[in-house]
Amino acid sequence: MIAQSKPRNSRFSFLLAGLLLLTLPSSLLGFAAPSSKDVPKSITIKGKEFSLENIKNPFSSDPETIKEGGEIYIKNCFLCHGDLLDGKGLFGESFIPAPASFVQNNSVIFKTPAYAFWRIMKGGKGLPERFKPWNSAMPAWEEVLSQEEVWKTILYIYKTVKERRQPIPKKQNPSIKQGKNIYLKKCAFCHGEKGKGDGPSKDYTFPHARNLTKGHIKIRSTSFGKIPTDKDLFDAISNGMKGTTMPGWGHLSKSDRQSLVLYIKTLSKKFKKFEKRGKKHKIITVPEPPPVTQERLKRGKKSFMINCSGCHGVKGRGDGVTTARIVDYSSNAIWPRNLSEPWNFRRGAARKDIFLTLRTGLSTTAMPKFSPRIFKDQEIWDIVDFVLTLGTPEQPKVKPVILAKKANVDLLDDFNASFWKETEAAYIPLGGQVLEKPKSYFPTVRNLTVRAAYNEKEIAFKIHWDDPSYDPALKEKNIVTASPTPPLPEHLKGAGKEEPIEPVIPDFPDALALQFNLNNEAIKPYFLNGDSSHPVNLWKWTSSDNTTQEWNATGLINWTLQKDQSQTVKAKVNYQFGRYFLIVKRKLKVDDKIMDVQFDAGKSLSMAFNVWDGYQGETGAKKSISSWFELQLAK
Repeated sequence: MIAQSKPRNSRFSFLLAGLLLLTLPSSLLGFAAPSSKDVPKSITIKGKEFSLENIKNPFSSDPETIKEGGEIYIKNCFLCHGDLLDGKGLFGESFIPAPASFVQNNSVIFKTPAYAFWRIMKGGKGLPERFKPWNSAMPAWEEVLSQEEVWKTILYIYKTVKERRQPIPKKQNPSIKQGKNIYLKKCAFCHGEKGKGDGPSKDYTFPHARNLTKGHIKIRSTSFGKIPTDKDLFDAISNGMKGTTMPGWGHLSKSDRQSLVLYIKTLSKKFKKFEKRGKKHKIITVPEPPPVTQERLKRGKKSFMINCSGCHGVKGRGDGVTTARIVDYSSNAIWPRNLSEPWNFRRGAARKDIFLTLRTGLSTTAMPKFSPRIFKDQEIWDIVDFVLTLGTPEQPKVKPVILAKKANVDLLDDFNASFWKETEAAYIPLGGQVLEKPKSYFPTVRNLTVRAAYNEKEIAFKIHWDDPSYDPALKEKNIVTASPTPPLPEHLKGAGKEEPIEPVIPDFPDALALQFNLNNEAIKPYFLNGDSSHPVNLWKWTSSDNTTQEWNATGLINWTLQKDQSQTVKAKVNYQFGRYFLIVKRKLKVDDKIMDVQFDAGKSLSMAFNVWDGYQGETGAKKSISSWFELQLAK
């Protein structure tokens, strides 16, 4: 249950929004969602007609079938719909509309078996014309999952949701036996039946689910490398781990969670040895925080640059020079936390939370503890308060509209031009392209921010996104400002000189594409680069040659480069301390009225984004993607 996530290839592709439209409210879709009455009499699967009239699930609710269905769900569905089937998986906030929650009152368990089977097999594209949600990240699974696998998955969802909706039983005494029963039903899918972190989800999560036999968890009140207390384990179970596939299990009764603690402790010999030797936990306490002052922030910045920037970078975006040593996917290592996004901090972003993280470190990671023998409380608080200046306290809200502000000045390709200050920033969530192969299961780039402005002649977009690894080709063009090697801390001076870190040369460039709906047709193209009947126009910037090209696409892999005379988009890029900045602009009107998007003041059109991280091996269809957003050119 105590897991983080990152990609691995597998036979099964993920069910990104698997049953996305089974329960979506009409307010999110903009029209009435289909009901059981809309189920067609028959569908065609792999060239054969398949009747849906009076269809029933051929499997019974025996434990082995439920388990098989759960494994299929974990391999295909939980990244979006979540381990708890509540629509709050790791990609739960990446797309609009959001994945369905199966635990709400109008969920799939109240619809017919034919409905669920239909929606999984045919996906968003298979809906009748009046229902088509071209923003939906719901794929059709008829070519991936067998009918038997689909029915077992449906059975698992029905059974699990019904159990979840049962009233919490009366208080029971916690027991190892009860903990084992719950663990095998709820936790073994990720952590494995023996707790070794080798459950069915292993190939789908990076870092892998916690190996509980080691007796370590990241979030503890004890020091680095020490076993956690019962309360630490209880809190980890109840709260989960932000930004990972590990949900909070607070909906379980208190006695069930206490039972889980008792059972989890039997999976590692360390707890028994600890008790046998009569040891006691040394709890790290957090003193009351002092007032924040400018002097503290100044000291905190200095200390951060010496002790933290080597990994986290100058701006805290994970681009420190030592990441080349510690980021090794083969050993289950991860990038340092992006400190500019405190809403993703595992323990939390309160001052006391960060203080405790620094004091305890994060066991099994490269994040060390800040020992009181070296760092006094005052210095820890100084660092804490400076860290909180690196980002906004809350995640920006996602709005459906990108507002282009009219400017009565020339749209200079200057990142600090005054007219940008008058524009509204739009926060755009991104998810991995996992609908078609090749896929990007867990992209590095999970969001971007865009501003838009236009005048009588042209339109410009200013975009930034965080990427801890830049394309070295850009450094040759003098447009990179990287985090420098920090000075050696006092307590490490005198140690042997470190070997220089060789730069990593990625196999592919970084890139970003702006995607537009041509002519703003009544029916939107499919958000994943259009379709054969509805093409899209793309402006793609690429880091290796620092150029921008215009393309047209009728699908994920069906891209066509426009002729030279149509290449009119211009761009300027800058990379500073883990963040790309890009300005892209073009004339409002161009000659090709069919294959190029045209912009009109006072009108709207649909816009989306694609991002590639070359360091992660992303190229072609393997990328981050966004849903459609509405671009409005305000008069």
